Formats: sequence, C-alpha cells, structure tokens
Amino acid sequence: MDAILDAAAALIRESGVGGLTVHGTAERAGTSIGSMYHFFPDLDAVIAGLIDRHLRGFEPIVSAQAARGRREWSRMSAVAVVEAIVAPIFAYLRRHPDLLLLNAAPEAGKGFGKRREELKNAGLRIVERILAARSPSAGPGVCLARAAVMVGTVEGVVIVLGRSKAFPARVVEEVTRAMTAYLEAVEEKR
Repeated sequence: MDAILDAAAALIRESGVGGLTVHGTAERAGTSIGSMYHFFPDLDAVIAGLIDRHLRGFEPIVSAQAARGRREWSRMSAVAVVEAIVAPIFAYLRRHPDLLLLNAAPEAGKGFGKRREELKNAGLRIVERILAARSPSAGPGVCLARAAVMVGTVEGVVIVLGRSKAFPARVVEEVTRAMTAYLEAVEEKR
C-alpha cells in the first residue's frame, strides 16, 4: 500500500491530481493493476489513502501544539508563538508537496473537504486556546475571531501555493512576519 501511495504522491507532484491514473500509479509502484485494485478499488480510494496518510502526518504537529501549557504559550514572544504554529506546518508541506496540490484540486473529492475541515477545526481550537492563554481578559468570541484570522491566513497561503505548484522558501518568513505583526497588534491592548 505504501508503495502505491508513494507512487501516487510522486505522480501528483509531477502532473497534478488530474495526471493521476491507475495504470501510471501501478507502473510507478512496480505492481500489477490487479494488486493495486486489491488495495484501492479506484483513484478516489488512492486519493483518500493519501489524504489519510497526510492527516496522520499532521497528528504529531497538532499534538505537540496542544501539549504546551497555558503558561508556556503566555510567556512566549509573539514571533515565537507564530513560529511554533507555522514552522511545523510549512515544514511538513515542503516535505510533501503533493498535499499542496491535493488541497488546491477540486478533483481531490468531497472526502478531502470533510477531512480538511476536521484538521482546520482542530487547528482553530488549538490557536484559540493559545490566544486565550495569552489574552485571558479577551472573551471567547474575540479569541475565536483572532484564531480564525490566523488559521485563515495559513490556509489561504497553502491554497495559493498549491495553485502555483511552487513553494518559495521565503513564504514561511513572510507568513511569520504578517501573523506576528497581527498578533502583536491585537495583543497590544492586553
């Protein structure tokens, strides 16, 4: 299964989601079409397998952010907070550019949309908790709105990167700069 998913990821990187075929994936994986159909009944199942694998890949990132305590988040500088949120996400995406392309492709299927929303909501809850730790006097609605801006910023950049099929190294620096300025501005009132 991993060989098939690796092959599919490589083909997506080279040709986009639209270039993914059963024959090409089986050939690239070094397996027969019959073996491929044994594990994946169609291309949607292959894409779902890739998505599931990526979601599992994000679990340690989400867990590490969730494991930090309120005290730790409240003592960090704004730039350190943003880097702790952004750097692991972009590092993962840099290692797995097929996810950028899957994220931007409508042909990735409805299943991806649901799973993407689950991941985004988990991130939103974590960022909301971080902001509540840093600004205890801010109400839950304020923290949620600020978290939505921060998560939406990363999500928007990821979508644009997926459409451009490029991942300039400077992107992380620019996102960090923008989100740090935002965080410093909203926390100035605390």
